[in-house]
Amino acid sequence: MTFSQDIPLNERRMEGVQSESTRSSSSEEEFVDSNDNPSWEPSQDVVRERPQRQRREWPQDWWIATKEVERATVAFLEEPQNIEEALTCENSKEWECAMREEYDSLMTNNTWTLVALPVGSKPVSYKWVFKIKQGANGEVERYKARLEARGFTQTYGVDYKETFAPVAKFTSIRCILALAALEDMEIHQMDVKTAFLHGELEEEIYMEQPQGFVHQGGEHLMCKLQKSLYGLKQSPRAWNQKLDAFLKSIEFMKSEADPRV
Repeated sequence: MTFSQDIPLNERRMEGVQSESTRSSSSEEEFVDSNDNPSWEPSQDVVRERPQRQRREWPQDWWIATKEVERATVAFLEEPQNIEEALTCENSKEWECAMREEYDSLMTNNTWTLVALPVGSKPVSYKWVFKIKQGANGEVERYKARLEARGFTQTYGVDYKETFAPVAKFTSIRCILALAALEDMEIHQMDVKTAFLHGELEEEIYMEQPQGFVHQGGEHLMCKLQKSLYGLKQSPRAWNQKLDAFLKSIEFMKSEADPRV
């Protein structure tokens, strides 16, 4: 719509309003007509062809089989939250073997001795932690059961004092890797099994006997910990002191830039 310069501005606005009202009324008439008259068909210039999406249909048996596999995988990889669930689930034999392996490891390292609880002493509680170790492709490698002490039941100044344990900086690790790559050297990495059990405790700590391995005839006895156990507040420090003393005994020296190297 074109405007002449001779037409006042107010008349231009009124003309625009009338044209808009005319436009809306005509569209409403078309809409009403299209609903009231079933035989009404829009003109070809109004219709725009839209490509129809092809719906992918999967076989019903494939969908059911996939869901059954997912449910079986979730149930198979379910980790027990306590010892009762571990001994009553489908994989109870695997969890029982894992608990036996953990207990034998504790006994081999002389982690504790059974003694009567001294008067005024408070034992530390414990818990069983169950984990499923998986490989790179998701396959189950082993069932892991670990006996951990509940460090939050410890009291500062009574059964623990210092807890600080230094760790290596990531910058130091990157420098070592870069140096090995530059000099075409080989790097060997190892993992110490039950590392914390090698640390020796300085404080007197008593713990309840683990469920499932209570000594018959000595149910009233408590475990006097001689080695650091996972979950204790001072366990990382005790392990660090043990490793530090060993490396010094074979004539290793600390780096001035990073004492943990």
